[in-house]
Amino acid sequence: MAPATDLGDNVRDNVTGAVWRFSIFTGVCLLAAFAMIAVFGQLRFGSQRTYNAEFSNVSGLESGNFVRIAGVEVGKVKHISINNNTAVVEFSTDNSVVLTEGTHAVVRYDNLIGGRYLALEEGTGGVRVIRPGDTIPLDRTAPALDLDALIGGFRPLFTALNPDQVNALTGELIHAFQGEGGTVTALLQQTAAFTSTLAARDELIGQVITNLDTVLSSLGEQSKQFDKGVTSLSDLVKGLASRKEDIGNALAHINGAAATFADLLVQARAPLHELVHETDRSSGLIVSDHDYINNLLDTLPDAYRTLSRLGLYGDFFNFYGCEVLFKFNGKGGQPVYARVSNQTTGRCAPK
Repeated sequence: MAPATDLGDNVRDNVTGAVWRFSIFTGVCLLAAFAMIAVFGQLRFGSQRTYNAEFSNVSGLESGNFVRIAGVEVGKVKHISINNNTAVVEFSTDNSVVLTEGTHAVVRYDNLIGGRYLALEEGTGGVRVIRPGDTIPLDRTAPALDLDALIGGFRPLFTALNPDQVNALTGELIHAFQGEGGTVTALLQQTAAFTSTLAARDELIGQVITNLDTVLSSLGEQSKQFDKGVTSLSDLVKGLASRKEDIGNALAHINGAAATFADLLVQARAPLHELVHETDRSSGLIVSDHDYINNLLDTLPDAYRTLSRLGLYGDFFNFYGCEVLFKFNGKGGQPVYARVSNQTTGRCAPK
């Protein structure tokens, strides 16, 4: 039989070993639990910077929501408070994140069950770096899209769709409208301006509708003539369609004639230019001696009437010689005259 001392030592060794094993198991369980809490709770242990942002509406945004830049998680929302009817969101970011006076804060939808996150975007503004604790003003923030109002407007459409189609359409609507507040606002402003313009012109629109009613009534009264005109127009189009080859040939001939006429103009350009030049020269001579031209135009009718009587006997003229006078070139180019006959009586007597 073993001594009592040895038995007590064995019991103490067993108890000590069990305590150590239990301690190790408990430590491992606590470490695993802490790791799970850190992973699922997305705890951050690095040094961070804290900033504030003012919003007109942060409906759905809660403490613990993510802060993201270009989809990358860089911090969390720490606290939300109210200051003079304005929501002030306190959020933290990693030390690697640099915010400037051009940084904009926007509340975005994270999922279709109402989750939100805070998105930081670089927009227009200064490039000076803001310090931790500074506040992004209201003019550089934007609330989330009012999804309830948006989905409510499409309720008649959703009643005709199955759940999968509703989810797909809702997601597309969120992606389409998310971050497009400026575009949607501009569209609504233009629609409002258009509606206001129509409202201001209601009397004119009423007159137009009245005039259209009169026109339609007149057309109704002339329905037979209108039908006849449409039928005639249809017949004309059919006739033109049946003669399309002839029309095509005519167009081809017209094209050829235009080319020939163009060649003719090219060939006649030089003679026409000369004709215009000589016409200008002749008109200048006529203007310079207009007295002689006027006298000639006055005496020509009487002279032509006299000549017409001389040509009554045939295609010749009868002349009676009252005087025959020859002209010669004399010495030094002076003219010398020699009169052969000269009758001053009878038909040759001066009148």
